[in-house]
Amino acid sequence: MGETFGRDVCRILLVDDHKLLMEGVRSLLAPHAHLRVAGMAQSGGEAVALAASLAPQIVIMDLGMPGMNGVDASRAVLQVQPQARILIYTGHEDQRFLPELIDLGIMGHVRKSEPPGVLLKAIESLRRGEIFLTCPDPGGCLADLLRRRRDAAEQGGAGDLSALSPREKEIFRLLADGKSVKNIAQDLCISPKTVETHKYNLLTKLQAGSVGALVKIAIRHGLVRV
Repeated sequence: MGETFGRDVCRILLVDDHKLLMEGVRSLLAPHAHLRVAGMAQSGGEAVALAASLAPQIVIMDLGMPGMNGVDASRAVLQVQPQARILIYTGHEDQRFLPELIDLGIMGHVRKSEPPGVLLKAIESLRRGEIFLTCPDPGGCLADLLRRRRDAAEQGGAGDLSALSPREKEIFRLLADGKSVKNIAQDLCISPKTVETHKYNLLTKLQAGSVGALVKIAIRHGLVRV
């Protein structure tokens, strides 16, 4: 891309297999000098590569893409760019995917059927570090879960186990004991993908750069013997 943005400009990555829609979003953002589209990707793989090279602050992610879908792409983007704030922008009304997306750490969800102004409002909310959802959320449960996960990641601090869920602590001990993702999945009767998600969350919450760093934290807390 090669374009240089000012320090106060929010870099945005658009991810959608419909280029015309991305051009529409680009046009929507054009009048706003502090919001700039740094790149556009038409597949999950392309999104991951651009996220790594462009370091966007906000990623506007479609879900229904061929090949790597939006859920898997969000997971991969956060692995290469943990600080990115992901806003799901989708035409899907089915919300069965939301728990997994929330577990990944997305910060917003907007349906494409909403007026353009809602997307702008969502972007501004994420830019301020706030949660934004347009899907039905009785009692604010989803927003509360998203908020708690965000706060835990921001305030947990390196090696602070208080931010971990019981399941994360269980997987943390197994990883520290040297068990592989595949073995953990078999032991707990869950999918390897779910274990990978928990592993990523552990690395993020504990600010560890590798499983080796997790082992050191476990030793420091007396969870494993040396």
